[in-house]
Amino acid sequence: MIPITRDPLANDFTLAFISARIGLEHGWNHIYSLSLQHQLFGQLRPGVFFNDGQRYLAPPPLAWVTALLTGLGAANAFYAWLVISVAAIVGCWWLAAPGRALSRWMWLVGAFAWYPVLYALQYGQPAPLVLLAVLACWKLAEKDMPYRAGLVLALGTSLKPQLVLAVPIVLLFSGRWRIALAWAAGLAVLAAVAIAMLGAGGLADYRSLLAEAQTLPNNRYFTLAFLLGPGPLSYVAQGVVLAAAAGGAYIDRRASTGRVIALGLVAGALGASYWHLQDFMVLLGAAWLFWRDDPPLWQRAWLVSVALTIELAWPLGPIPLLVALGIWFAFLLAPSRRRSRARAITTAA
Repeated sequence: MIPITRDPLANDFTLAFISARIGLEHGWNHIYSLSLQHQLFGQLRPGVFFNDGQRYLAPPPLAWVTALLTGLGAANAFYAWLVISVAAIVGCWWLAAPGRALSRWMWLVGAFAWYPVLYALQYGQPAPLVLLAVLACWKLAEKDMPYRAGLVLALGTSLKPQLVLAVPIVLLFSGRWRIALAWAAGLAVLAAVAIAMLGAGGLADYRSLLAEAQTLPNNRYFTLAFLLGPGPLSYVAQGVVLAAAAGGAYIDRRASTGRVIALGLVAGALGASYWHLQDFMVLLGAAWLFWRDDPPLWQRAWLVSVALTIELAWPLGPIPLLVALGIWFAFLLAPSRRRSRARAITTAA
């Protein structure tokens, strides 16, 4: 990894910054204009080739949030975003990391030592904020605040949807429909505002950029499409993963909310059609929530395999991590021990 001080604009946050600048200076209906993105990219990074990876593809809310930092200038805005991201990871740890005392602190050290987390920080990805929203959703659900939980989840989803789209699905099928309803309502409001601001022209620009992104092999390198190809077979496999997650959530609907959310996060990573190495950092939250559900020791030990295959994804390739992730997914589909104990208590009573 290249130190960020060497080139603080060599990251994905710069693309969000460019889109925010376009929105403020040319109107929010132009944030997906490829010509304007190219023009401002050339101003900020003269001499750097504007390749097919230099596109702002995130939904408008990420540009809206980034607009709050544009007054700092591009480099300082990135450093501010980095501070926010680090704080978000600490917040995730504070909310959900299991254990006590030293073991709990080791989770924090491990989080900042894991390559996907470092990668996400280096590239100014919104994944830390998205994960914070997911774990805040879990905490609010635990406090019996389902509507607030759903709204918070909607905010996180609006920043990078593919990271968490399976979570509301499993929440719905597990009977936690109030969370799913609030999520859908909150996301619908944000989508309506975004569509109104983009207009027909902006939507056409967005669809064009998304169509281009779907043809790039690196966007599906860490997905099932690597094994099955980019055609219909990979989409069928992704549908099977999501269907299995929904079915598993329904069967294990008496499980803890944390386990259900962990199932959604793992299903989303395994069944994604657009995924990068830094996106795996959301599995931190899945690991913590899974661990809290008191799985067998051998299942906890398997998380080491998941972490290592993702850590070494570049030299090993995507197959080992997909296998490790698939096995973890199978663990989550099985009824949880906590649910079995609850049934035993009920039967004994």
